[in-house]
Amino acid sequence: MSIVPDGDGGRPPAVAADLLGRHLRRLRERAGLLQKDVVAAKAIGSESMLSKYETGKVPVQERHVRRLVQLYALYTQGDPVDLEACLTMARQSNEKEWFAEYRDVIPDHSNRLFSQERAAREIRTFEAHHVPGLLQTPEYAQAIMTEAASNAQGAPHPPDQAALRRRIAFRLERQMHLFLPGAPDFYAVLDENVLRRTKFNTPVMRAQLRHLFTLAENSARIHIRVLPFDADAGLALSHNSVTLLLMQRGYGDDLVYIESSNMGGVYVGGPAEVEKHRQRLTTLFMGAADKDATLAIIDGHIQRLVGKR
Repeated sequence: MSIVPDGDGGRPPAVAADLLGRHLRRLRERAGLLQKDVVAAKAIGSESMLSKYETGKVPVQERHVRRLVQLYALYTQGDPVDLEACLTMARQSNEKEWFAEYRDVIPDHSNRLFSQERAAREIRTFEAHHVPGLLQTPEYAQAIMTEAASNAQGAPHPPDQAALRRRIAFRLERQMHLFLPGAPDFYAVLDENVLRRTKFNTPVMRAQLRHLFTLAENSARIHIRVLPFDADAGLALSHNSVTLLLMQRGYGDDLVYIESSNMGGVYVGGPAEVEKHRQRLTTLFMGAADKDATLAIIDGHIQRLVGKR
């Protein structure tokens, strides 16, 4: 029942909130209590708030955590160490996220992804339309964001330039983590259509492709594969953007994030569903062009753009 099986240490707030919430639910269920029983015991104000605590959706208050754990201990003869661990986790869950200063320019539905990817041991992703954010050059990112803003606002309204600069700064800071000691291994599969896009300024696209080539050729932890146009149709995923986070031991469960331009982001956390996505992403990576073939495909698209403006 321990909440800190491998010791305590700087967990991202979203990870701490998720771990604490699931542990509080386990303690309640072990005590044989329903949510309405907890409210009746005046340990918390409402079933709705308790549900949000147990799913890590809202910041927790230490006084509530103390009351909940002490209530459950009456039924289970709980260990006092468990209370201290829960309070520590509550404090961690209320710390500022690394991206707190950018909250005004990033979508709320991505917060959990941005928090938990820094505690992942491995990240796997598939993109059908764009270069993954973690691999984008600043100029390519600006082109993507400008296009998105135009689609949302309707041309010819330009995006807010100050907000655009802050979004790019956030993206670059997010990318830096991939190059730090202890960073997760990153496996990316890109549909070849991503390399073929012609909407963007040619020098911007050419520089982005060269960046991908350099990473694919030289990085020990970043593994890039291209799904060629003539790949087996059975490899195709049903979603255009899927990211799998395989978490470090003691940092919560593995997580899948599915992004859609129409619905924002959806998280999948059930073990069976996560495993299904893991197998699909692994099969996709193995079925895509190998490293040498991927480099040849990327180089072919670079050469296609040489001399063009």
